[in-house]
Formats: sequence, structure tokens, C-alpha cells
Amino acid sequence: MDPDYLKFLRKNRTMVISSNGVKLWLSKVYYALDRGFIFLIEKGSLSLQNIKVNNEVAFEIDDNRLRIFIQGRGKVEILGEPSEFNRERGILVYKVPEDQVFINLQHVLIARLIPEQIRVTDMRVRFIRKDEKFDLEELKERPNPYFRIIRPWSFFQSIAAYIAGIALSGRLLIIPAILGAIALVMAHGAFNTISEYFDYKQRIDIETSLSGARVLVDKLISDKQAFRYFVLLFSISLAIGLYLLLENIRIWPFIAIGILGGLLYGVPKIGFKKLALGDLSVLLVWSFGIFLGGYSLMGKPVGLDTIILSLPIGLLTVDILHANNWRDIKYDLSRGVRTVANILGEKGSKVYYLILLTVPYAILMWYSAMHQILEFLIILISIPFSIKLITISNSRENINFGRLDQLTAKFTLYFGILEAIIFILNSAVF
Repeated sequence: MDPDYLKFLRKNRTMVISSNGVKLWLSKVYYALDRGFIFLIEKGSLSLQNIKVNNEVAFEIDDNRLRIFIQGRGKVEILGEPSEFNRERGILVYKVPEDQVFINLQHVLIARLIPEQIRVTDMRVRFIRKDEKFDLEELKERPNPYFRIIRPWSFFQSIAAYIAGIALSGRLLIIPAILGAIALVMAHGAFNTISEYFDYKQRIDIETSLSGARVLVDKLISDKQAFRYFVLLFSISLAIGLYLLLENIRIWPFIAIGILGGLLYGVPKIGFKKLALGDLSVLLVWSFGIFLGGYSLMGKPVGLDTIILSLPIGLLTVDILHANNWRDIKYDLSRGVRTVANILGEKGSKVYYLILLTVPYAILMWYSAMHQILEFLIILISIPFSIKLITISNSRENINFGRLDQLTAKFTLYFGILEAIIFILNSAVF
């Protein structure tokens, strides 16, 4: 198949299926590629009844941009309960976190559509319509395991904290700032990798897991390869950190906090994750490690006001972790993992999420009132986004609850950028 069309299929997540057994019916479903298209089908639905009578279906995939349409026909196999197909479920949920809600409700089955014909309509340059040759082995997601294991979407909060810290300093030393950013991303990726490694080795992440990168569980790389990858990323980060330390000795406490927090988070038996101290660890790393580290890297001394202003981004980052742990309460308890979420329970976790989301606003408003800085009102621009998160957090049945952690991470980046703009506007020497 043409690489452009494969890329199109891997990028998109929904398709429309037309079935006709009992009665002609159209349904729109999330999908992932796995030697065809795997998707969830609701028990008792007309689509399922149709397929049981006649498993031949037509399908259509587009991205609403009127550039490429992919249509075709094929046959659907009903695989069975999601709990019985670990690999397929893992592939689908990783690409489409929203499907986790349906799986948790236990009223769906996993199905695979095996295409027999694929027709492409390509209108990017000139009108082309043709039947595309394909191999089922091509129709796979094929994620880069080394990219996937570092969970790059989680870098949002680190970048937000770092940018905000530098902006608050009122200075910009370009070379240290760039080097610091590289070291930060490398360190974050390294710690995500070693966390996946420890979770796999301790059997916290197993075949039935619905969280994590699933790189090791699905055997995309070996645990030894993952550990060597961690060593590589951490070594690069450490080397850059040591160079920056030689240039500015005052940043050593912040480097130390970052390293200790990252390394000790998932260590067996004594790790913060095992002792329900993960939330505290995250607050220390993102507020006192990354935010204050970025601030100090610019050559400014840390004072009480700076420490207070480091808390909002740290609290929001804790909220990202909590959203993940809240979603996985039952699973974490079954694997012996203690988190603030499973200590608080469902109701307590909802209140805790809201507190972590709203206290940053209170801190900034308090600081604004104390120092008569009206620019802090800019942060109110983010309120519609926070209301959206509150709406999602009010019910586990919300389709987006399964990716509340990712949405909170995006909000944290947005919040951090607004903070940086505020700090820049209030700086006289930037």
C-alpha cells in the first residue's frame, strides 16, 4: 500500500461501517490497525445482529478535510470479550483511550474487520480514484517503541514548568536555556522509561493492564533494551546537567531534587509509588526541581515569592498523576500499588482532583492582590478549559474520563504558557 495512505489510516481513529443482515445500518466506531481494523462492537446492537447474519460489511474512513477518502469492503470476525484478547485490547486502548470507558462497562466485544477491497479517493493534487493493493501485514499500527516508552505527551508539564520558571526570572540566557531544555526532556524520558521497566519487572503492568505504554508487556522491545535505553537517555541528561552545574553552582539543589525524585519514584519496595508518596514526589520535582531550577539557571536567587509561585504548576502536575491513579484505582489495588487515589476512594479522589485544579488559581489571585499586579487576570483565559476538565471528572462514564490525565497535561501546558506570558509582562529586564 502507498505509504501516504498507510499513514492516513494510522493517523485516523474512526470509521463508518455499513452492515446489512437483519436490517441495513450504519455505525461509527473507533478503530486501530492489527492485520485489519480492530474495534469494539456493542452487545445486543443492530450492528452485531447484522454481522451474525451476514458478516460482509462496507466501510469508509476520512478526516473531514475532503482530501482523502478510503472506502472498502470486507468481512468481520467477532473475536470475543476484551478480557480474553489482551494484545488486541492493548493496541486499541493505547490508540483510543476513550474505548476504555466501554470496556469498563463490560457490554462490548472486540471485532476485527478484514478488508477484501480498499478503494482510495485522493484529491490532494488532482482527482484520483483507484483500488489500492495491500497486504494485511501492512495494516498494523507499528509504533516506534523507543518513542512510545518515553510517553512524550507527558513532557507537556515539564516544558510548562521550565518555561514559566525562566519567564519569572526576567532573564534569558539562550545557551543555558536550550541546554537545560534538552537535559530536562532527556531526563523525563529516561525516568518514564525506568518507571515502565520497574512496573514490568514487578508485574504491576501485565497483559491485562489498561495503562502504561505497553511496550514491554507487548514485547515490542525487551526489558534489557529498555534498561539500556534508560541509561543512554539519563547519561546524556546527566552530562549536560554537570556542564550547567559547572557554569552555575547554585542550581545543584534543583538538579538533585529532579534526579532523586525521578529515580526513586518506581524503585521496588522503597519507591515513592509503593508508599503512596508519588504525589508529594511530583510536587517536589516539578515545583522545586524544574520550575525553580529553570529560574535559578538564569542566575537569579530563589526567594519566598518564587517558591510560592512555583506551586501552581507543581499542583497541576500532581493532578495529572492523580487523574491517572484515579482511573486505575481498582487495578492498582489488585497489584499492591498504594496511591493517594486508592486511599481516598472515588468520592475523595473527585474532591482531591478539583482542589488540585483550583488551588493554582487561588495562589495566583492571592499573589496578584498582594502585589497589585493586574496582569495575573490573564490566567482567567484558561477557565473554560478547566471547566471542561471538571465536567469530565464528574462522571467516570464520560467518554473522555479514560484520558483525563492526558487532557490535564495539555491544560497544564496551556496554564504554564499563560503564566509565562504574565511573568514576561511583569518583567522590566527580560
